Amino acid sequence: MSVSRSVVNPPGPRLLELRLDDAQRAFRNDVRSFLAAEMRNAVAHADPRDLTGCTLDFELAHQRRAGERGLLAVSAPESHGGGGRPPSYRAIYTYEAAYHDAPSIDTAMVLCAAPLLAYGTPEQQGTFLPPMLRGELLACIAYTEPGAGSDLTAIEMFAVPDDAGGFVLSGEKALVTGAHKSQWCITIARTDFDAATRDAFTMFLVPLDAAGVTVQRRPTLNGWTLSEIRFDDVAVSPGAVLGEIGRGWAQMTTALVDERSGLAWLGWSTRHLERLAAWASALTDLSLQRDAVDMIVSLHTDLAIGLRLAERVLEMQDAGENVNAEAAASKVWATELLQRIAREALELIGTEALTWTPVISEAAPVVPLGGRIAWEYLERIHPTISVGANELQRDSIARAAFAREAAR
Repeated sequence: MSVSRSVVNPPGPRLLELRLDDAQRAFRNDVRSFLAAEMRNAVAHADPRDLTGCTLDFELAHQRRAGERGLLAVSAPESHGGGGRPPSYRAIYTYEAAYHDAPSIDTAMVLCAAPLLAYGTPEQQGTFLPPMLRGELLACIAYTEPGAGSDLTAIEMFAVPDDAGGFVLSGEKALVTGAHKSQWCITIARTDFDAATRDAFTMFLVPLDAAGVTVQRRPTLNGWTLSEIRFDDVAVSPGAVLGEIGRGWAQMTTALVDERSGLAWLGWSTRHLERLAAWASALTDLSLQRDAVDMIVSLHTDLAIGLRLAERVLEMQDAGENVNAEAAASKVWATELLQRIAREALELIGTEALTWTPVISEAAPVVPLGGRIAWEYLERIHPTISVGANELQRDSIARAAFAREAAR
């Protein structure tokens, strides 16, 4: 893939496009038509307390329809009921879903499919993947803990063997997306107190209706909620172990790389820049318009760089190469671009931009961009922290750069 300028029809002209082959372009156009139709009346199903901005009923119905079209699993192996297409197809769908503000990003397939496909037993895959592919199962990942932050080696939740051959889990997870509506979670706990840190953890599949599990919602700056999950002596069967005992750290880090290589952040950036461009084109204050154009051109250039970084990750994934450093670079650039767009728009427009409206809502009258700027400013804080804080990603990039230099 490479980046080229292009103009498309509603919801608006694209500032930049991924240059695709005929099959990819046909898929993208089908996805655009589907998502535009899906979100046309979404405001009637708004729920600002959820990350998606939509009600659970709307989200589930949307995901079922996406599942029926094979969109949720377009790049999953055919042997598991997926489309079997290269990762670029999944990236196209992720990018378009973000662009349309569709509730398709934090699905079970996006969050949980990678570790299940890589490490799940045939029984686990047979139980979880079919309803995930159909959009009928909601699941979440619960790695972070209140005292650990981004340092996942500091995990304190533990699991001890029981007499039935299973484990008993005790501990707490924090900042979990979607736990309040999920049926299952993938989590990680310490199973060996004597082993080296990175050999001490194991991943588990845990039903969130199990005895001893408590889910509590916590509001974020933007009004939607994250969750805390308490595990009070939660008994799970031997079949709850995901992958190998003691290999949870390596498995988790591999799964997180898959999340970092997505195009969602760039989809949101593209759409918000388009909103800013439309606002700037209607300005009658020529001095303000000139400043707005300068800002948009600069951010547009950064978006082009971000798309190229993401394309490089996709090319390497298709070739089966290690993308740890490249995915980290893509994540850092894309999430910080989101923040720059929101911050610079707010600074340029000033106090008029402080009127807040939810992501799925009627536009606020006589307010720049319908009140979306304040929402964007608050919302774009967390992406630089989630899926591995950007400070840690820079460490990964630096280590890879030094290693490559040493290998020359």
